[in-house]
Amino acid sequence: MKKIVLTLSLLACVVITFGQTFDFGVKAGFNTSTIDGSINNISSSFKSRSGSNIGLFARLGGSKLYLQPELLYATKNSSYTYTVTLGQTATNTIKIQTIQIPLLLGYKLLDLKLASIRAFTGPAGSFVTSGSITNISSQEVKDNLNSMNWAWQLGAGVDVLKFTLDVRYEMGLNNLTKNQIQDYISINKGNTFTVSLGFKFF
Repeated sequence: MKKIVLTLSLLACVVITFGQTFDFGVKAGFNTSTIDGSINNISSSFKSRSGSNIGLFARLGGSKLYLQPELLYATKNSSYTYTVTLGQTATNTIKIQTIQIPLLLGYKLLDLKLASIRAFTGPAGSFVTSGSITNISSQEVKDNLNSMNWAWQLGAGVDVLKFTLDVRYEMGLNNLTKNQIQDYISINKGNTFTVSLGFKFF
């Protein structure tokens, strides 16, 4: 991952050096996350729940190739069901808040005067700011989550005038927990589908 980030950073320098355009804007959207995990070391099915993201983005490049770094506050939610007593189950909700920094390399597939169609891919690092699970203290949850997580994103976007619409899929590259929470909950890699709408100030 470090080599990939370094390669993209070097490519970013080239794009910035020879780039002709610079865009800056805000964006917001919603996501659904699918997370796998285990309860008492037994593989469990975690259900998707909706989350959200909001933040800033920049776009630097030329007529076709561009680099898009972002700074986002993202909330990802999921839930799991477990057996309480014989014949009875309960459902707990998982919420994880992060500061996410994607570094995306994009290419304009179609570039018209008023609209364009793009494709992009790249790594995203996430710093966990807080986490919660039903009936478990937030501090205990956060203490057992990795403070830094990596994912890979790919997607497509449409620009119309100053508005930009992105659809992307994010594949988690590492497990979210470093230790079991309360010695019985493990949260593995998470995959996220995101739709966001942005506005370019310039």
